[in-house]
Amino acid sequence: MTGKRLLSDTISKIVLLFVLSVIAPAGIRAQVWTVLAGDPKGDARDPHSADAAQLSYRYDRQQDLLWFRVSLYGKPDGQAFGVNLMFDAGGDEASRMNWWGANNAFKFDRLVTAWVTLGDNGYQGTIGISDVAGVKAQQFDNLHQNNLQLRVEGDSIIIGVKRTDITNKLKMNLIASVGSNQQWSDDVPNAGFATIDLAAERPTRGLREIDLSRNNFEFSADYKTLPDDQPPLIRKKGRGQQTLILIPGMYSGLKSFDGFIARNQTRYKFYVVTPPGINGAPARSMPVENSSFSELAWTRQLERDILALIRRENLSKPVIVAERQPASVAAMELAIEHPNKIGGLVLVGTNMVQFFPSPRDPTRRTPGTFQERAVSVDESWGAKWFKYVTPETWDSNDTSAEMLSGDLPRGQQARLEIEAALLPVKIRYLCEFWASDVTRGFGGLQVPVLALIPGFDQKFLSDPANGFAKTAFLDSWETLIPKHPMVKLVKIPDARLLVLEDQPKLADDAIALFVEQAVKLTPVLG
Repeated sequence: MTGKRLLSDTISKIVLLFVLSVIAPAGIRAQVWTVLAGDPKGDARDPHSADAAQLSYRYDRQQDLLWFRVSLYGKPDGQAFGVNLMFDAGGDEASRMNWWGANNAFKFDRLVTAWVTLGDNGYQGTIGISDVAGVKAQQFDNLHQNNLQLRVEGDSIIIGVKRTDITNKLKMNLIASVGSNQQWSDDVPNAGFATIDLAAERPTRGLREIDLSRNNFEFSADYKTLPDDQPPLIRKKGRGQQTLILIPGMYSGLKSFDGFIARNQTRYKFYVVTPPGINGAPARSMPVENSSFSELAWTRQLERDILALIRRENLSKPVIVAERQPASVAAMELAIEHPNKIGGLVLVGTNMVQFFPSPRDPTRRTPGTFQERAVSVDESWGAKWFKYVTPETWDSNDTSAEMLSGDLPRGQQARLEIEAALLPVKIRYLCEFWASDVTRGFGGLQVPVLALIPGFDQKFLSDPANGFAKTAFLDSWETLIPKHPMVKLVKIPDARLLVLEDQPKLADDAIALFVEQAVKLTPVLG
């Protein structure tokens, strides 16, 4: 799509009738696709044109067919649409040219084109493959004509093409674009490119498969949820004077607080509140369909559960110790909104906010607004990825045992316990965390907060595969979290995410000092 009206006199019109129920191979009926790239909402050429969301593919090895799925925000116009797939199949520099859309740094040597309208006999228009010479001559099907299989399915345009019509190689780089049958609108990805390597082994880490037959936003019909009017699992431990409310997170495992409780039986009285759905506890029912993750339905119910516990047990200014989401977000919101109910908050091994770039910034460096964050989680990550992500994909991308603990057996055991939770539960809590931004309420924070930050170790941090850990759990406290006089940061050296288990004495001492100081402040804050 050149952005100019197509000249019907110079471009051959090919009528293509697709009787998919007859000619579509059995492989296309499968619903598992590998996601190659995503694209933010709202960056199309104009608000009324096609807006690309995701590019995925699957390979029918038996028939040597590549299937591509270009998904949009909203549904494609089934009456008229345009799709291009641009491939760099390894040609020399003279045989390549720059794409003319937003991702104009990408050079291609093969162009797949489907600029079509729907007629009485099916789709008609320009349908085929060209090389650079054909593109320059406005002959967009000079190599192959009438060789694509097309259909519109839900929010996506599906294109099937013989691999050998594109290249005789098994590895290729590509981007895609969408628009009308007359002009370009949006690219996916906006920068860089996706790579397909048909000779590569299926990865054990970083798998990117989705299954369109899944719906991870609902439970099976026979799953028994925890009624909203019933409290979550709460265990009472210890015999000390000072009350602590311990809240494990989604990445805590079954035993994250056991050692801490055993070491401090005489110092504290404990209430361990298990968020519904993790560590074997039943989950709450799913929120109503199409509600926004930014409403934090489950997370705020957990906050209400904590407040109900404080009222029911008549607890006076307990200190909350919270691990990762949903515990950290629920506890921080409670501290901001109900400062008279608690004496302090300890955050253990958590990141408080997930960075989301603004779709208006092509460099992806500018933080998005809260509304942009909500839209990104709801309509991009949620609707296009997490709704369909397979258990294997989740497992291959989730927190590793090495990130959880420097003691590998401990980390492996915790990971097994973490992954035992149902996938819809893990996805719900993660999406609510991504859609949250507790820093928006920092201006009203009156309760002292201690953040125990895992310092990791040089060996772990020097591995490029662990770059996320540094960005999320170390750097974010400097780059994303506003400085606040009530928030104290304590880095625990050589500890990973299971801080209380990796460095028990350092963590216990830091908590004890904080609790002592918080108790002294309570009359002032109360």
